[in-house]
This record gives sequence, C-alpha cells and structure tokens, in this order.
Amino acid sequence: MDDFAALGCRVHVSQPAVVDIVRDKLETMTVLAAAGVPVPRTIALEEFASTSEWSWPVFVKPRSGSASRAISVAGSRDELPAKVSEPMIVQENLTGAEYTVNGFVDARGRLQTAITHRRVRVRAGEVEKGITERQPQHSRIAHDIVAALPGLRGAFCFQIMDNGAAGPKVIEINARFGGGYPLADHAGAQFAKWLLEEVSGLPASCHDNWHSGVLMLRYDEAIFVDGEDE
Repeated sequence: MDDFAALGCRVHVSQPAVVDIVRDKLETMTVLAAAGVPVPRTIALEEFASTSEWSWPVFVKPRSGSASRAISVAGSRDELPAKVSEPMIVQENLTGAEYTVNGFVDARGRLQTAITHRRVRVRAGEVEKGITERQPQHSRIAHDIVAALPGLRGAFCFQIMDNGAAGPKVIEINARFGGGYPLADHAGAQFAKWLLEEVSGLPASCHDNWHSGVLMLRYDEAIFVDGEDE
C-alpha cells in the first residue's frame, strides 16, 4: 500500500487487522459476539467433535470460504464430514429470511449508510433476486459492527439471518464491495461515487436517503456463435 501511496494512489481496502478478522469466520464471530453483535453460536469442527451440548441439525462451512463452497447441514454426527482439506467451523443452523446489508464507512471511520436488501433467491452465494428494505435494526447492527472493527473503511457488507423469534443474527462479513452492490447503487447508495469524491477532494455527497422497494432480477443469457458450414 505504501508503494501505491507513493504514486498518489489510494487502495480501497480496510486496515490489515480488519481483513485478517473477516477472512477468518471463527474469529469474526468471536470479535462480533464480544462487541454485543448478535451472531450464531460457532465453534471449530475439531472442538465440536468432543462436545454433546449442541442441538441438531448444525451448519458446517469452511473457516475461510466463499461462494457457498463446501457448506452442508448435518443432522447427526454421522453426517459430519469425516475428512476435510481445510479448517471448518460448525454453527447453529439458522432458518428464516436472509438479508444482505451494504454499508459505507467514510475516511474518518463514520458509518454513512447501511442499506438492506432481502435475498429473495440466491445461487452459489450470490443474490439472484433481491429487494431493498428499510430495517432500522439492521442499521443499528451496522453501527455496532463498525465500532467492533474500527479499521473498517469504504464499502463493506454483511449477511443476516432472521427467523423472527430469535431475531437477526450476523453470519458473514465482507470488507469489500459485495456481489449485490449494484442493487444498492441503483437504489441511491452510490458507494463508488463517494469513494471517488474522497480521493478527489470533492464535496461529499454521502447520504442515507436510498430508496426501499427497489427490486433486482438477474438472469443468464446464452450466446451462440455459428461456425463455418462444412
């Protein structure tokens, strides 16, 4: 980063300590829980094997993973992965509505906005259909996350599961632009523009007046190229 700074470039990234935390899903849950952020009960797979205090089913995923890779739901000990190629964690299995919250932290460490969209349909960890919603409780959680990770800067996102009875719980954090950011941008939360304003010394236009009820639909398109006739 110092080399980029010498060239007059600012790299859009949070402080290394923050990146280290959010790339380790077990450490993420530990840090957030200590700060009072609601999270699912979480434990390393090797420690889980020696305890009997959990209710089934449980959720199993890599300690450092993405795109829903290698995740599973185990209904009994027989269904736990017998061999793993990377560290894994076990969490209480949460059900209910799933949300992504995109947040923007300015250069001074202040949370400027937190925009929620409900993940109506998800494929390979990316939202395929989503709609923005005003969720005041999610905004409060975003403020608590920023307080727990004081080196967080710029765009970040986190995911929430909420079954109504137990309330919302944070299951993931990404210290970067999320895959669903285009929905936030279209709804009025233009993080990319705000970052450019910061580095260009332009007046900041950050705000929290984004639009709820904005729907994003994604789809695949096939492209066919005909070869030469034989």
